[in-house]
Amino acid sequence: MKVEHIYVISLRANDPELQQDVAKRLSECNFEGETPFEILQAFDGRNGDIPDGWNVYKDWNVGPDSEYSWNDWWTRPVLAGEVGCAVSHRMVWEMIAMNGKKNVLILEDDFVCHGNFTDLKVPEELDWDLAILGRDQIEGPDGENEVAPGWVKPRHFYNMHAYILKESMVANKLLSGGLKQNVIPVDEYASALNYPHRREDIRSMFPPLMEFIATEDPGFTTQHRASIPGESDIESTFRQTPPAPEEINTLEQKPMEGKIINTNENLNFEILDTTDWEAWKEKYLNLSMSKHEFELMVTDKGDNVYEFPLFTPKFCAEAIALAEAKNEWTIDRHEHYPTNDVLLHEIGLNDIYNRVLDEIVRPLAIHLWTLEGTQWDAFSNENFMARYTTTRQSHLSLHHDRSHLTMLVKLNDEFSGGGTWFPQYQKLSNPKEVGTAVLHPGMVTHRHGARPITSGSRYVVVSFIRTHEEP
Repeated sequence: MKVEHIYVISLRANDPELQQDVAKRLSECNFEGETPFEILQAFDGRNGDIPDGWNVYKDWNVGPDSEYSWNDWWTRPVLAGEVGCAVSHRMVWEMIAMNGKKNVLILEDDFVCHGNFTDLKVPEELDWDLAILGRDQIEGPDGENEVAPGWVKPRHFYNMHAYILKESMVANKLLSGGLKQNVIPVDEYASALNYPHRREDIRSMFPPLMEFIATEDPGFTTQHRASIPGESDIESTFRQTPPAPEEINTLEQKPMEGKIINTNENLNFEILDTTDWEAWKEKYLNLSMSKHEFELMVTDKGDNVYEFPLFTPKFCAEAIALAEAKNEWTIDRHEHYPTNDVLLHEIGLNDIYNRVLDEIVRPLAIHLWTLEGTQWDAFSNENFMARYTTTRQSHLSLHHDRSHLTMLVKLNDEFSGGGTWFPQYQKLSNPKEVGTAVLHPGMVTHRHGARPITSGSRYVVVSFIRTHEEP
């Protein structure tokens, strides 16, 4: 089976040592041909936070007197780490559903390959949605019928750390199953979508709707954390122990045998194909806003703060992935109020973003504020993506922007807290939907700051918009 793309989920996605360690272990998996990969920042749920719109299944804990109390995992609440794990995996499913990739491998960052991917052969006639590459069998091999040489139909399993999605429609099935509304451990959820769950309430809530296959060898891949004293699936969502020094020191600094190619240099991001403006708009812009349906789409939040849908979730996911792949983040670009950010120019998005500002946001601003004069015939913009994390920068102090107008676009959901606070108006802008833009005056009247996030990572694109006459 030719793996077309790899997503690795990690709480330490921006740690250079972790990145090198992942690259080394991927090179040892023996993929067929060149295989691009991305290391994605996981949602850290360990402090108990959960993103807006998510709900933990309230009856997961069956109590000591239930017919299901023989399983200790069912007699305690869904743990914070398990919530983070569920959010993180669903984030990847959303990306795959939007980008249309096929044969996508999803790994947690402590994977270890014991088999060769070139040996994974799936007959074309075999009907499957998702292939499990490593798992803990609940019933052992009993009842797992062979469906093709080297492949079986799995039953109940734990430890879903390595699997392949056949195509984007499979990701849509995972998204439609209801995990977001009733969060349970992601391996229990996925197992239920494949084979009737052992608990009646889970079976009723998540009936089977997918076809899974699994490697006959349940240890085709395993997880490193299983060998770390004191760690277990229950206690830790992802590996927290840094790689041993000897692992890092032996890493090669170039792709090994041409089998793994780092995304920084070799990914062809669809979002960068701007040769057809109309086609790009259809994929990445809210079509009503692109048709200037301002009265219909723009919400006046009061005090000259406006919110409106501008970009699609596809734009948001690909913009984040592009920025992380390029890895050109800075921490000292702004003199007085620095953010962890990257200029859109550095990741190849600035020209198309300026076109969006010119063709949609500039006419909107003229409409909202009845702007007059030739100075509004063109904009001069500074566009950058900012990243807020709990470990590097969780907030931004109150300040004025050196702009006539400022626009901020929400790019993701995988965080708690945050938002733009306007103290003069006692107003917090924190849109619910990704792709939503917030537009407000930049200087004098709208002093503002970014409130701290309490978990996850918050990504936004900020534009300092000026007329072509400098303020």
